[in-house]
Amino acid sequence: MIKVSTLNIVGTKRFQRTIADPVNIAILLLLAILSYLIIWPFVQLMVETLTWSDGDRRISRDAVPGKFTWFHWLQATTGPLSAKMLYEPLVNTLKTGITATILALLSGGLLAWCVVRSDMPGKRWLQPILTLPYIIPSFAIALAWETVFRSPKVGGQPGVYESLLGIAPPEWLSYGAFPISITLAIHYFPFAYLLVAGALATIDSQMEEGALISGASRLMILRRITFPVVAPAFVAALILTFGKTIGQFALPFLLGAPTQFHTVATMVYANLTLGLDSLAFVLAIILIILSLLSIWFSNRFVGKNTHRFETISGKGFRSRVVSLGGWRWPIFISVVCFAFLVGILPLILLGVQSVMLIDGFYGLENITSHFWLGRSNPQIAFGEPGVLHNQIILGATWNTLKLAFISAVIASVVGLIIAYIAVRRSHNPLARALDQIAFIPFLFPTIAFGAMYLTLFAEPVGPIPALYGTFTLLVLISVVSRLPYSVKTGVTAITQIGQELEEAAELSGASWSMRFRRIIMPLASSGVLSGMMVSFVGVMRELSLIILLITPSTRVLMTVGFGYAEEGLAQLSNALILIVAVLTIIGELILMWIGKGKMARLREKQS
Repeated sequence: MIKVSTLNIVGTKRFQRTIADPVNIAILLLLAILSYLIIWPFVQLMVETLTWSDGDRRISRDAVPGKFTWFHWLQATTGPLSAKMLYEPLVNTLKTGITATILALLSGGLLAWCVVRSDMPGKRWLQPILTLPYIIPSFAIALAWETVFRSPKVGGQPGVYESLLGIAPPEWLSYGAFPISITLAIHYFPFAYLLVAGALATIDSQMEEGALISGASRLMILRRITFPVVAPAFVAALILTFGKTIGQFALPFLLGAPTQFHTVATMVYANLTLGLDSLAFVLAIILIILSLLSIWFSNRFVGKNTHRFETISGKGFRSRVVSLGGWRWPIFISVVCFAFLVGILPLILLGVQSVMLIDGFYGLENITSHFWLGRSNPQIAFGEPGVLHNQIILGATWNTLKLAFISAVIASVVGLIIAYIAVRRSHNPLARALDQIAFIPFLFPTIAFGAMYLTLFAEPVGPIPALYGTFTLLVLISVVSRLPYSVKTGVTAITQIGQELEEAAELSGASWSMRFRRIIMPLASSGVLSGMMVSFVGVMRELSLIILLITPSTRVLMTVGFGYAEEGLAQLSNALILIVAVLTIIGELILMWIGKGKMARLREKQS
């Protein structure tokens, strides 16, 4: 009896200490909030596909709202419209995703080798240009492609290609699988470039030189030494690119919809606009499953083969620069031309298109400032005023900046708290669970994530009101979607801060909140600021994530630009997307400046 009583007392004291610890309270609170905002939406999405809804009464006599049913899954997979609604879009998604991924890997890997391992000139200023296609919105690249290769056969005015050459481009060049695959590859090849470049920089040249002395050919060295080392980077780039491409919405919609070329992502949007919500949710789940399977294959491959790719030991290593000889300048010119075509030219095309009075005519006499400075004119653009006099655009600009700033601040602060918990309480299973849950949004295709929030917040649930159509919902989903990035930057910042300062402050009687506010946040400020800028830029250019949640009162620049593109107002659409692209580039330049400042301070500490 005494032993039981003693155990109860010990247990009670342990529980009291646990509850009294503010970090434990933060863990439990964040676990509850993030579980509701990340895990529960997926559960709700699944429930919507497995139960009858009120709208199903129109299509089935057996519909009993709230009751379990396989009807929606059977309709999607075996119904009379399953070929058009699921299988054709699924094949198109896989076809464009795989093609784009292969092209991105080849171009990114080759460019990485030229920049890291060769003596090609101009590498310092070429690197930022090569990452530009990913910095600007993918929609900007799609608009630029359509500006050049627009086909009047599909409707509308001719593009630059036809205006200059006098012949219409073939339909396969204007719309469908080919342009979607090419533009997706252009947008995502920086992933492969950055990952492979980092891997190439770690290769010990002594291994290659030893093989060369032993009589191995250049091709054998590339196949037996170089490629196995960069294989994990290639796999990471492959999975990352494929996962992002299959979830793309705006780009496939713009270059596919005119010829009824649909992907799973665009079909989710199409079904929701037609009122076929349950079918759209089934497609969203299938999209999520595709993304998760790609991640699983990646982990399985890299996990099994990690030991095969170890090249760095405790010994020093050096990376040898390969001389290109007579090919040095031709390769340099080729890379410059490529960087110009994929990074600079799309922005120029957007700017040119935005000052053309009549779409499709590219003479000097057709230049106008109306779409930037003009007031309403019934004879131009259905009376839509220019950017600076358009109240819809001005309101969307304010909403965009407000959404990006608020989301970035909240995501960076919450990400820092989660990062602190993950680093300082790594032994705690709940802390590890919190870190893993915060990473989950990275695995979800963005339009599928938007569909999840549509199901969760369309109606009030208990004390939680219906948030659809509110700015709050946009902030919520933007914050949650950026958490994986803010947590990562936060972990990097926290690991650089020793625990001695906190321990000293704790001995002096400072509370955890005071220690976090006075010590952690100031010391991690550069990391927080970096995470904030990453989130700001990401939210600024986001379209797929919020397209399903936007209402007239919550429009942002990307959705307004998308709407103008749907309406055939190419000049206004190009102007708005150009504004977003410029703002994101400015954000990236600020981020680079912050990064240089951090490196300078690090070098000072080391010296």
